[in-house]
Amino acid sequence: MNIRTLLPVLVFLSYLPAKSQIIEGKNMAKVNLSAFVGKGFGLQYERQIGKRLTVALGYSKIPTSNIAFKSFIESQIDDPDIKIGDFKLGTSIFTPEVRYYLGKKGAFHGFYLAPYGRFGRYNLQGPITYTTSTNTKRDLVFTGSLNSATGGLMLGSSFNLHKRLFLDWWIIGGSIGSANGNFIAQTPLSESEQRSLREELESIDVAFTSIKSTVNSSGATIITSGTMVGVRGLGINLGIRF
Repeated sequence: MNIRTLLPVLVFLSYLPAKSQIIEGKNMAKVNLSAFVGKGFGLQYERQIGKRLTVALGYSKIPTSNIAFKSFIESQIDDPDIKIGDFKLGTSIFTPEVRYYLGKKGAFHGFYLAPYGRFGRYNLQGPITYTTSTNTKRDLVFTGSLNSATGGLMLGSSFNLHKRLFLDWWIIGGSIGSANGNFIAQTPLSESEQRSLREELESIDVAFTSIKSTVNSSGATIITSGTMVGVRGLGINLGIRF
């Protein structure tokens, strides 16, 4: 089923006749409406395991496209030869979490605190510009992926809109962890081009990240490792309880 058909399906299901024990079911399936802004999709399944306690697993994906928040990312990379505007990014993220609901109504109602983990894969493609010995600028396109594992805490709130229809609002959260990347560019390089490219790659500086590069006659490789800090929030999810 196309992800964009889920919204009317969820609304339709909420109007079906339901007995009280179904309305108070222990499961909820949700679609992340905010993900549509980034031309992707997000789904989550949540299961009640105690009066105020639930566990959930989410999955989100954004197809490869131009990078969002370009100006912010450029501010973190002090190198004008890395043209973030020409980069393309695709993401695939799994998010397991535990939720503790603070209100008297218990699970699926009111504010909650959610310790969570995030396991992401970020497919990246983009050019790095270097200057040859003849003072000519040349772009070399690198392709690869960054894998991350982070953990954090989020504050959210869940509201009953109508019968089995719920709104789940991710208010604000943050996470920290590690990320490792491997990026490759394949093209024939002369000795002078190798020297110029090597100097350019060695000058790249990204906060909290170690960057190692190798250059030879057939191209170049960049290996990264370091700390990843993430922000999670402002997410609007529509769910059905069953």
